[in-house]
Amino acid sequence: MIFFLHLDPKRIFSAAMTVFAFAWCTSSVEAQDMHFTQYNAAPTSINPGYVGATGQARAVTLYRAQWASLPQAYTGFQIAYDRPTFDHNGGIGVLISHEEAGAGALRSSRAAFQYAYEFQLGPRTFIRPALQIGLVSRSVNLNALTFMDQLLRNDASTTLEQGLGTGKQYIDMGSGFLIVSRKSWFGLSADHLNTPNHSISHEYAEKLEMRLSAHGGGRMSLKRGPKAKHTKDIVFAFNYTNQGLFDQLDLGAYYDLNIMTVGVWYRGIPVIQHAADGSIDIDAVSFVFGFGNKMWRMGYSYDLTLSKLGIATSGGSHEISLKYLWDVRKKDGPPAYHPCVDY
Repeated sequence: MIFFLHLDPKRIFSAAMTVFAFAWCTSSVEAQDMHFTQYNAAPTSINPGYVGATGQARAVTLYRAQWASLPQAYTGFQIAYDRPTFDHNGGIGVLISHEEAGAGALRSSRAAFQYAYEFQLGPRTFIRPALQIGLVSRSVNLNALTFMDQLLRNDASTTLEQGLGTGKQYIDMGSGFLIVSRKSWFGLSADHLNTPNHSISHEYAEKLEMRLSAHGGGRMSLKRGPKAKHTKDIVFAFNYTNQGLFDQLDLGAYYDLNIMTVGVWYRGIPVIQHAADGSIDIDAVSFVFGFGNKMWRMGYSYDLTLSKLGIATSGGSHEISLKYLWDVRKKDGPPAYHPCVDY
């Protein structure tokens, strides 16, 4: 008896990608939080110490499409709201985030409450310790995934894989502090302090690694005064992130006007670290453009992939941000010294 087994190469590739995505999202070694290039548009996403730091109420939406050319691309968005407390001694905020992988089959959502208290260190220098607590929901739609055993069984409607759950909920905690002055800022933050079990599988536990971040920067004025129609500043910033075996360094510079911002970011640690395959750790160069006024800002960024994945394969990554600010401070209230870029 001769037995012929015909498998569609496209379906095999799709199955391999979905299995890879599932493994990526359930592995404690490889799983990391999605990284946003325009984190300065929603800074409370990396450090709760930023809540209320502008002295205004702020609402931000941020959307990212990562590796847009891949068939199972990762997408994510964040919605953030923060404002100073009524006594202006701190700030409160709410952060909502959502990520999808594997064409929407794997999902993770978080809603977190943030609080920061402000201490004055000098005439124009403040320190802002902060806490964050949230609820995370992770889920997988098994009907949207195709496993290899289904292909081998003539496109069976269900998989024989065992121990796969469809959802997981857990508490997630974080903290941080921010030192901010008129021309510079520096912050440290720790997310997933309680290293929660984020595994969807019923058969084993997977601890979500703590994410540590050090970030800061400074602003240098080029033109300001009564004769200057618009302010012109150069802003330098950095963000170093460590999560388990994963390290990442972002270095950026902006040319910032009060009506427009253009910037360039570099991502990678080429000197002291190599990629998993031994190559130089150069991830991407990002280009950022923003415009608006004192009340609203819109931004767009594009990540040009420089790693071995390549721009032809990945298609790069796109981000869009939209921010709206309004004044809630009393006229005789204390001034806010927030030097970060608004775009």
